[in-house]
Amino acid sequence: MNVSRLSPFTALCCLILVLGMFSGCSRYDFYDGEIFDCDCGYMTWDGRNLNMRMAEVEQLDSETFRYHIVADVRTRDEREAREEPRDVILTLSTALNGATTTIDLDGGDDALTIQQVESAGASLDWAMSGATVLIEVRDDKHVMNIASLSATRGNNTIDATGEVTFDLVD
Repeated sequence: MNVSRLSPFTALCCLILVLGMFSGCSRYDFYDGEIFDCDCGYMTWDGRNLNMRMAEVEQLDSETFRYHIVADVRTRDEREAREEPRDVILTLSTALNGATTTIDLDGGDDALTIQQVESAGASLDWAMSGATVLIEVRDDKHVMNIASLSATRGNNTIDATGEVTFDLVD
């Protein structure tokens, strides 16, 4: 009678194969991502409401502040399809005069820069054509009302408005 046995090498290979099959399986639901919104306000960009990603303020000196706003410029369908991110970033550096400051910016004013950042890292600058911004300073936050903003990139000109809250409490 001829009985075949597994060699130690064959047994080890079978064990590795079985362990690999079990470790490759997941018992968790597929992660389909989430659309992040910082709940820091709203921005209307070229007639569309954007998903807000970030609003941050930094104090440069006793009167001067720099405001950073990041918003998702993908359409709703693009967000739901989980297409690569495309964000618009507004950066405003300005001195404030008391509890309420109104700022009128002419085209090309370096105080306000606008960039569009693609997921691959490409950055596209928008030329600001003019803006009116009202900033209210409170103890725990700054509130920026973008009354009007116009920007151009190539042959594309957009208008934007919005209200963004910069929370000072960490």
